[in-house]
Amino acid sequence: MTETKAELMAVIQKEWDDLQSSLDGLTEEQMHLPGVIGDWSIKDVLAHITAWQARLITSMFRAEKGLTPDTTESGPAVDRFNQQWYIEMKDRPFEQVWDDLDASYHQLLKRLEVSHADALFDPKHYRWMKGKPFVGYIEGDSSEHYAEHAAHIREWRKRLANEQ
Repeated sequence: MTETKAELMAVIQKEWDDLQSSLDGLTEEQMHLPGVIGDWSIKDVLAHITAWQARLITSMFRAEKGLTPDTTESGPAVDRFNQQWYIEMKDRPFEQVWDDLDASYHQLLKRLEVSHADALFDPKHYRWMKGKPFVGYIEGDSSEHYAEHAAHIREWRKRLANEQ
């Protein structure tokens, strides 16, 4: 887990760049092929990342306003969100998915720039985080999420290359 805002932003940027590089050389047609994760295409994975980024940004905003965000769901709740968002976004045009992904990423960076370090790193700052620093939640839905799916995309690309 990162310990400073500068380190957090650097890790997020590094993993974002790695996610972007995992897409290098792919055609738009390839972005629509299923099988990256189950039946999901790269477009679906990018829409999925966008949905979680948007949820993270909303959670950060709510936390800054003194409201308790929906941050602690795991297991079946995550699966329900993923399925709901997949159904909602599977027919969106690639350009819209890409634009929303990019916009939500830059919105996340802006939200982090104005966040106070104690709100990010102090494990006692938010009672609803149950003794854990908010930064862990942020990393989970940003840098760690980018790394997870960059790996999925690279594995899929290897499978695709072996099939040809």
